[in-house]
Amino acid sequence: MFKIPRNARTYIAQSIFVSTLAVSSLSFAKGATQILSAQQVSEDIKAFVSLLHQRYAYLDTKNVDQTSFEACLQKEVAQIKTVNALSGHLNRCFEFFYDQHSEIRPRPRDYYLPMPTALTMWAEVKDDAATIISIPHNGYAHKIGFRAGMKIEQINHKPVFEAIKSANISGQKSAQTWVLNRLLTGSRHQKIVLTVSWQGQPQTLTIDTRQVVADILQDKPILTSQWMGDIAYIRPENSLGNNALISAFDQALAEFKDASALILDLRNTPSGGNSDVARGIMSRFISERFPYQEHELVAVEREFGVKRRWQEFVYPRGDNTFTKPLVVLSNRWTGSMGEGMTIGLHGMQRATVIGTPMAQLLGAISGHTLTHSQLNVVIPVEKLFHINGTPREAFLPDIVIDHIDNIENEDLALKAGLRHLSKLASKAN
Repeated sequence: MFKIPRNARTYIAQSIFVSTLAVSSLSFAKGATQILSAQQVSEDIKAFVSLLHQRYAYLDTKNVDQTSFEACLQKEVAQIKTVNALSGHLNRCFEFFYDQHSEIRPRPRDYYLPMPTALTMWAEVKDDAATIISIPHNGYAHKIGFRAGMKIEQINHKPVFEAIKSANISGQKSAQTWVLNRLLTGSRHQKIVLTVSWQGQPQTLTIDTRQVVADILQDKPILTSQWMGDIAYIRPENSLGNNALISAFDQALAEFKDASALILDLRNTPSGGNSDVARGIMSRFISERFPYQEHELVAVEREFGVKRRWQEFVYPRGDNTFTKPLVVLSNRWTGSMGEGMTIGLHGMQRATVIGTPMAQLLGAISGHTLTHSQLNVVIPVEKLFHINGTPREAFLPDIVIDHIDNIENEDLALKAGLRHLSKLASKAN
């Protein structure tokens, strides 16, 4: 197992604690209880709406009822007196966009935890049923008894579709799966009681979000790696936002220079990261320059009628790039920059992608500060695409893994990856 210095390890808990989980909640943030005048509240709300109309990249695909959205923003607005209250109000109304890649920070302490970072399972609404589709291998949900294939009948003793309807601010049917997973994520210090049907029998299981958060914040290595026969295996541990991962990855790759192939496991990257780290890793798998994704800045066309779209490139780095077969593993916890790396290595024809659809986080995000409250509105301002033109959120693996009825809790994606590489080796021989 590859070892990382402890000072590098601590970054993971710190970065998630401060940034992704937004544990620097308004209950403790400086200025949280700052009093806002009615005019200041009104001006920040107007700035928020204007920002979305100008820069929110997916306005054309969300089909938001703007009249209802703006009515939500004006509802009981006279009761908003503090920064904390305004953040809660804006976040709740922003649910019209059902977009887990967007939020107003810092979020109130009693608001939903972020998806997919704090999401313990992925469920979908389909064919008049709410079904658990995927659970991280050996993750929290599996340990407490959940299984892919379970039908969710009730959430906190309320029929599941009644719970979804109550929480679905947008009212759109297309938002139902998103709402369901928000309910399964819950808020801090919450116990989510689920009644499920499994193999014809009802069960009651409880998600304790305090334990979920504690597990996320637990000290972890920046990456893990090991030999699997003559195949190398490397897994970043939710560290794509840590620049130290670049040198750690180089060190791990040097130990595997004689491997016949490599599996890059991106199934624990829910909190995203930055493109410097992503390019730093991808650059070790190529020997010439390649484009890895396309960007589209929608605001330019929206304002001037002129499309602005471009490709971003990766350049080879290091004396010994790894040119042997590569498999990338993905799942619903492959988020944002993890998704960018996945489509990038696939687009450069350097990797076979195996797993489930990814987190489907929309676009490249940017933060914008509201003048009076100093709240940070984080929204996608650029659409992102595979170099073949496929929207990043629509990308599917080359080999799609179905986890339904995986009773034995096998790591099906990893097994499929090893099987795929074995077949390539057999053909080469």
